[in-house]
Amino acid sequence: MSGLLGATVKLVLSGDSLVLRGAQRGNQPPPERTMGLAYIAAPHLGNQKKEIEDEAFALEAREFLRRRVAGKPIKFVVRYKTNSGREYGSVYTGPDMQNDDIALKLVEEGWAKVSDQARGKLNRSDVEAEEAALIDSLLDREEYARSGRRGMWDTKAKPSRPRLTTFDQDASKFLAQNKSRELRATIELVRDASTLRATLHMPTAHQSVTLLLAGVKAPTVRTNVPGQRDVAEPFGEEAKFHVESRLLQQDVKVRLEALPHGAAASGTFIGNVIHPAGNISEWLVANGYARVADLSASHAEGGPAKLRQLESAAKQKRLRVWQGFSGQLGGLAASKSFDATVVRIVSGDTVVVHDETRDADREFQLASIRQPRVSDPEQAGYADQARETLRRLCIGKPVSVTIDYHKPAQDNFRARDCATIKVKGQDLGASLVQKGLAGVLRHRADDESRSSNYDELLVAEAKAQETKVGIHSGKPKQAAKIANASESAERARSFITHWQRSGRVPCIVDYVSGGARLRLHIPKENCKLTFVLGGIRCPRAARNSGEAGEPFGAEALAYTTRHALQRNVEVEFEGVDKTGGFIGTLWLNKDNSLAEDLLAHGLASVHEYSAAQSPYSSRLYAAESQAQRLKRGMWVEYDAEKAEEDQRQEKEEAAAREAQRQLEKNPAAAAAAQGLQPRIEFLDVVVSEITSPSTMFIQIATQSNIKELEDLMAELSVGQAPAPADFVPKVGQLVSACYTVGDEWHRAKIRKVLPSKKEFDVLYIDFGNSEVVGIDRIHPLAPKFSGLKPQAHEAQLAFLRLPDDSFAPDYVAETVSELRRLVEGRQLVANVEARPSSGPLQITLYEPDLGKSIVEKSVNGTLALSGFALATKASLASLHNPLAANKIEELVNDARSAHRGIWEYGDVTAAEHCFGFVLTALCWGFTNPFIKRGSEGIEQIKRSNWVAQTFAETVFLFTNWRYVVPLAINLSGSAVYYYTLSSADITIAVPITNSLALIFTIMAGVLVGEKLPTTREMLGMACIVLGVALCVTG
Repeated sequence: MSGLLGATVKLVLSGDSLVLRGAQRGNQPPPERTMGLAYIAAPHLGNQKKEIEDEAFALEAREFLRRRVAGKPIKFVVRYKTNSGREYGSVYTGPDMQNDDIALKLVEEGWAKVSDQARGKLNRSDVEAEEAALIDSLLDREEYARSGRRGMWDTKAKPSRPRLTTFDQDASKFLAQNKSRELRATIELVRDASTLRATLHMPTAHQSVTLLLAGVKAPTVRTNVPGQRDVAEPFGEEAKFHVESRLLQQDVKVRLEALPHGAAASGTFIGNVIHPAGNISEWLVANGYARVADLSASHAEGGPAKLRQLESAAKQKRLRVWQGFSGQLGGLAASKSFDATVVRIVSGDTVVVHDETRDADREFQLASIRQPRVSDPEQAGYADQARETLRRLCIGKPVSVTIDYHKPAQDNFRARDCATIKVKGQDLGASLVQKGLAGVLRHRADDESRSSNYDELLVAEAKAQETKVGIHSGKPKQAAKIANASESAERARSFITHWQRSGRVPCIVDYVSGGARLRLHIPKENCKLTFVLGGIRCPRAARNSGEAGEPFGAEALAYTTRHALQRNVEVEFEGVDKTGGFIGTLWLNKDNSLAEDLLAHGLASVHEYSAAQSPYSSRLYAAESQAQRLKRGMWVEYDAEKAEEDQRQEKEEAAAREAQRQLEKNPAAAAAAQGLQPRIEFLDVVVSEITSPSTMFIQIATQSNIKELEDLMAELSVGQAPAPADFVPKVGQLVSACYTVGDEWHRAKIRKVLPSKKEFDVLYIDFGNSEVVGIDRIHPLAPKFSGLKPQAHEAQLAFLRLPDDSFAPDYVAETVSELRRLVEGRQLVANVEARPSSGPLQITLYEPDLGKSIVEKSVNGTLALSGFALATKASLASLHNPLAANKIEELVNDARSAHRGIWEYGDVTAAEHCFGFVLTALCWGFTNPFIKRGSEGIEQIKRSNWVAQTFAETVFLFTNWRYVVPLAINLSGSAVYYYTLSSADITIAVPITNSLALIFTIMAGVLVGEKLPTTREMLGMACIVLGVALCVTG
């Protein structure tokens, strides 16, 4: 075939469209052309920006073509062009033009079909023979695929996983789930040499993300971006071309390591590309196409050391981006050494130190040594001994750390930094090796990644081998079996008596799970146990990154970890909890109790019940008082006088709540036992907000309250500090919000988060009103403004049930209007009739000049007499003051008789109960014929005496589901009846339910085959219905 041209496939756009790249000319990017495959049509991928979805099998068709041609050399010939200049041709992957035509393979596998335009050409006379033969061949392959149900022709094919080109997930959560995992991916786009667009092939979807190569930054290339000018830094295009040649549309593996700053929701991640051909980041740095990026270097595959080394070599050679480099080359030896404190022993050759300069914990493996193999049963005991020796040598002690090299991840071992660590000039690695508790690694002659004290390690090993100690003794040592004393409460009780008699028991803190909860190891007893500090309560710390802990929970956990983890301590045992945990006192030294330390630092509070069991309760209370006096930790806003008053009030409220619970549980008995009298608690109030007829907010109008609120409002309005950039309020959080009307700042509580609109539903806690505001109108509330209690108290009018969505909804607006007329803009007197254990206050509102509490002259009575309420005797207020409840009921009945308000057109409560009456009648009447049928056959049971006869009949009935099921439904109707009767008039309930039950019985009887009702029976039923209607309306 003449006219064949050569090219490399740069990109596969879809199952029938390619981008071809020609040969490179000098340092300039090679020419490109877009070409469609002639005579075929494959399903096309969609465009989410244009809201165009993927066509069925579009991704499968694209992937079939991509795997065969992406990045590979091909031959092609242009068959025809459209009027717009779009080229269509044939692409060949080999010398055989018949078998290597990629279009034929696509059609044959069912991922494309012959286009309608090609089919139409067969009927034209001007079609060349070669073209006609190619179309015929394509049609043959299509028929083959169709008959074999291949590809898109398979009617039973499962739909592919969705392709998500935008990232709508929580990026932090996505990273936490997939961090450092090798994820299958395809590189879809190279923006510049260090910024890639990749599709991650997840189990449920193909997710597109932007990937920033960890540890490197290549020259920027930005073209054809709307609203931004084109940028192409020197060597950017060249670097981009090399990365495209190696990675574009290639299958790779990706490790996500971190989120770039400020990109928590954009779907951009820092990560590494893993490819069999090598590390692209290292290649870019080595050839001078990229610089090491300091911010992400720690996430680079293999660590930053290798990149730094390659960068130094590129600088020395003045390669590409370093052509103008004039700085001095040198190592980082001075920054590799630092002083720290050992805070944890991970294993026999790995420790965690706290770097004071960074204020961070860092993990290091001792350089050039290896601990005994834990997986080897004959060496596992030596591994435990090495860990214990390391703990005794350095835990909690200051050390000098010199970072020697970085060990990359390999064979399921993660990457780590290796260092020489010395305590008082003594090399910890050498100490372990000399005791035979570690071996020295043998490095290649040209391998400089070794301990800076390597020669000393070799000498120490020679001594250990000579003295035949530890792993060189030839004696196996298995790991000790440790009993669990906290396996159960019963097992724990078997130990407690012995340990209580022993006084202070020496232990080692093996693990810290909370500020006051630890796991201890008693070497002498060879057992472990769970231990809880007695007498205190520590705030709970978050267990994982997605969980919110209590305030100061993390600080308490950190304090206990820093001062107790892996330390030698002494314990006095006091008791056992129900889960098998031991309770007692833990001594860090002779006179230093961990519980007292936590209390003294304000990281715990005294637990009254537990402290009463402790012999050191006075010391615990003294430590707590010291923290409160110095305002430490959780007591930073502590007010002694206010705390004493709150404690007294809390005790009173607790007693009141207990009495209230008893009242709610059994009203009659509790009322009689408590000798309930009408509550007299008069308050000067102002109604600040009416949210519905049954709910309002009141402010207690005392001079002190008014002044405190005015002062707070004035201070809030002075100015607001700008909110932090990462400030995101949570539900229940107190904030400062700017009210839309008047643009004034008020204290508010977040009730609901509307993330889609970045808005928040807030309740203004000093007034009771609420609104939805944007994040720009919300600031954090300074601690000094949270001391004053909320000034708006939720309340409802006692003895009344007011219209709502389920009761007289047409009168809600009119009731609110009447209520506003009675209470808005005036100071009133409220008597708190009841304080439920949960829910709003139940109050009666009076005019301040009334002189005495006359219920009928109150706002409550006025609403009842105006016909805007029902009387309710089931409330707590009615139990406290039945006389007032009866008076309200008289006023309601007066309004009902006069047809005022909601009674304007009759009894509005009748319809409320009709459903219950009808349901009861349906359960009673409809089941009677089925109960009768289910009992058929009982007459055939015959026994010698009445006792045996009764027992046999009972067994017959209650083992027959045809009888039991309708009986159960029938009895459930009785339950509905008594529930409805509790609030309905019995003179209406009885005729409605019984008459309707008769009608339903006749109807059900017809369904089961009984005779149809006669004309007289039908007339009787009609009279029943008419009578019931007259009864209800009357």
